[in-house]
Amino acid sequence: MFRIVTILSCVGFILTMLGCQSGGTVLYFTSDRDGNLEIYSTIPNSGEEINVTNKPEDEYAPSLSPDGKWVAFLVGDKEKSSIDVLKLDSGQGKERFTISKGSGKFSTPVWSPDSKRIAYTGKLSGKGSRIYIASIDDSPARLSDIEVTEVGDWSPDGESVVFSSTDGDRTGIHVRNPDGVNQRQMTCAKDYHATWSPDSKKLAFISERDGNADIYVMDRDAMDDLCPDKNDSRLEAYQLTETDEKESDISWSPDGKRLVFVSERDGNKEIYIMEESGNKQTRLTYNEIPDYNPIWSPDGGTIAFVSELDGDPDIFIMNDKGENQTRVTNNEASDTNPSW
Repeated sequence: MFRIVTILSCVGFILTMLGCQSGGTVLYFTSDRDGNLEIYSTIPNSGEEINVTNKPEDEYAPSLSPDGKWVAFLVGDKEKSSIDVLKLDSGQGKERFTISKGSGKFSTPVWSPDSKRIAYTGKLSGKGSRIYIASIDDSPARLSDIEVTEVGDWSPDGESVVFSSTDGDRTGIHVRNPDGVNQRQMTCAKDYHATWSPDSKKLAFISERDGNADIYVMDRDAMDDLCPDKNDSRLEAYQLTETDEKESDISWSPDGKRLVFVSERDGNKEIYIMEESGNKQTRLTYNEIPDYNPIWSPDGGTIAFVSELDGDPDIFIMNDKGENQTRVTNNEASDTNPSW
């Protein structure tokens, strides 16, 4: 039985309790166990879960800053939301800020590697979605000049934000310096969910260019050979998977040598792993129910994921061989969006 600690007022108390969760990396997730969506934290196998947020509005999709000092998340419903950040070491004072401006539809925030800024998409006042960059103590600035579908990732070297668009002939994956200069279109197909390798030299992404959602990878300085203005020899996106079913949920290992992902090739969503070249594609989960949303721990030793083993989503962990699958949460609620 898990011991659930409900935090009603003080962020400092959260940190005191987190200090008691010794012996592992803190995992954040979304749960609706108390009637609305809230952010919780736990250290797997500690037997303890902490209610990090507790407001009447839905609070969901946590994103932990790389330095571990802040958690960013969405507040509100799917069509009208804001982005808040909460400091996790603020002592007795509650440091929580809304960094998005205006009322609209926002995406899951993406942190810069130095934990000082956040990139997100915002759709305001009926206008198309654009990318914004915000810091905790400054107003957000618009980054993109085209309509976008998502912010994929911020490169670990801090130099580029990658995003996707379906805006006419600008459909594909784009990269841009976070200061708003040097935008470059890298692909020219229905490509999305792009994520940087840990060394910032490669992008893995999902593409439907052949009619099915498969995984591709390309070098940072390459360009898609589907683009009409290709002009040199480094113009290729390499296809890693080729099945008749959908692939999704890409996550690089911290050493950049492997990718974990979700595939429906065996009839339902299951988790697989492969080398960065696409070789040795190996199934890790074997269930007749969906397993999805895999994410590596920072040390590379553990993969957290969501499984609907009991008919509702719960958080599980396993090693990179699919062994030692362990339930982290166990209730009749929906526990999703794991974030280390």
